[in-house]
Amino acid sequence: MSLSPRSLARNLAFAVVAFGISACGASPEQPHVEVASRKQIPIPVCTTQLGAVKRPASGKAVIRSLDPEQWMNVLVPSYTAEKGLGDKDLDCTGHYMFANESLRGGVSTKGWPRPVEIEELDQRSGPEGMRVLWLRILKFENGDVGGPIALVRAIDDRAEVYGIGSFRGPAKSLISPVRLGNENIVSAESTVCPDADDCRKRAQFFLARRGRLIESATVDLERTAVVPSVTERGLYAKYVLRTDVTYKPAGIQLLEQVEVKIIHYDEGMRDSDRALRKVEFSRFLRVERDTLFSSNDPLWERVVGQD
Repeated sequence: MSLSPRSLARNLAFAVVAFGISACGASPEQPHVEVASRKQIPIPVCTTQLGAVKRPASGKAVIRSLDPEQWMNVLVPSYTAEKGLGDKDLDCTGHYMFANESLRGGVSTKGWPRPVEIEELDQRSGPEGMRVLWLRILKFENGDVGGPIALVRAIDDRAEVYGIGSFRGPAKSLISPVRLGNENIVSAESTVCPDADDCRKRAQFFLARRGRLIESATVDLERTAVVPSVTERGLYAKYVLRTDVTYKPAGIQLLEQVEVKIIHYDEGMRDSDRALRKVEFSRFLRVERDTLFSSNDPLWERVVGQD
């Protein structure tokens, strides 16, 4: 039986669809594996070629350690030890290294251009070979140090940069890379004293976005305050905050605890030096675009001055 042109075209179309289905059925999971792998690997904004390295028999990637001068060449392509670092040098993304409001007022005690000493480039490692670099070369009147920070990794035959920003704080600040699911963020912990009676330990979190490290949230980890008691006239209440931080795939879990007590009073007739209460609250910092959005207000702001 001969087929009409319309019937012949319809049969050919069915055959093509059936062939495509049978061909794809040989490895249906392959596209999903590729997508999942791609989500786990951050996208670098700068890549510098390194010398070849021999992979182990297992075929796993080789995480490499670079010395400070090598990292400086990665962050600032024009940098050389002989020429030194200039205050108007560009980083590998084409931005000025020191053009950030947080670094305003910082001074290079060695002038410009200046060499970079080994101890001035702080390096801290994290999961999967990620590192945070902090170039501590600016000095501030209050004793802080500051400079550029960068989220980087040296793997196989290349060095990769995922974000560059700035940080100013005490010299003993700890800046580390942290993993939140598919996000690689930077955590900076430091102890600051805005006033003589108000010293606190805090954590600042930076998200890597469009080649920059953007400060997205600040959390008090430890804090103390002594204020006049509203329930015990003539006495003072002491508030002590402690925060436990847990990193989750979708964000940061914060368990905040505030202990309240009436502090000691020298007059023996007053009932002082006693605990009043302990308050605990859990809130969550969820990644939303360029920020970490808090599920609630900090416990400290809702408790202090109520006793």
